Amino acid sequence: MELLYLKSPNAVRYTLLTGTCLLLAGNLGHGLSIEHQPSTANTWAQCLIVLITTDIYWNSAWQKLRSPQFRSGLYLAQWAHTYTQVRDQLPHRRFQYAVPGLIRRHAGNLTRRDVRLWRAVAVTAIAAEIALPPALLIPQTMPYAVAAGIAMHAAFTCLKPRQLITFSGLTTSTYTLFAT
Repeated sequence: MELLYLKSPNAVRYTLLTGTCLLLAGNLGHGLSIEHQPSTANTWAQCLIVLITTDIYWNSAWQKLRSPQFRSGLYLAQWAHTYTQVRDQLPHRRFQYAVPGLIRRHAGNLTRRDVRLWRAVAVTAIAAEIALPPALLIPQTMPYAVAAGIAMHAAFTCLKPRQLITFSGLTTSTYTLFAT
């Protein structure tokens, strides 16, 4: 779907990489049940998927850190403002974006306050992408990291549901593999 319909190269790469890792796994069971005893037979595949997911998060954070426009909040403020202005003219607008009206009304302009607000959002996103993989590996912080990751992906998906729903679902589904 990603390759043929949405043409999302990052999601396609991530899907292919995780699928390739699963080819290295042993018996995964049938359907929704596992008919064999748990073992360490799939440790290598699990490790590879954890490394790929960590790489996805850290590279995304690195790209955002390297972008002065993103770090300043200007990119997100411009995106929200443009979306607020052209929302009614977009085809399939109900399925393209899901930005709540509260955000459009209170952060959909290019005022200094809006840019400061979006700067805080940008810094939070960068920090979350850096901190999430290590937090998923620590048993004491894992439940909080899972909740934070799901919330982060839900927010990302609101920006572009059609483009990010598959990627977000796949990424959050790898969280169980971080448990050692």
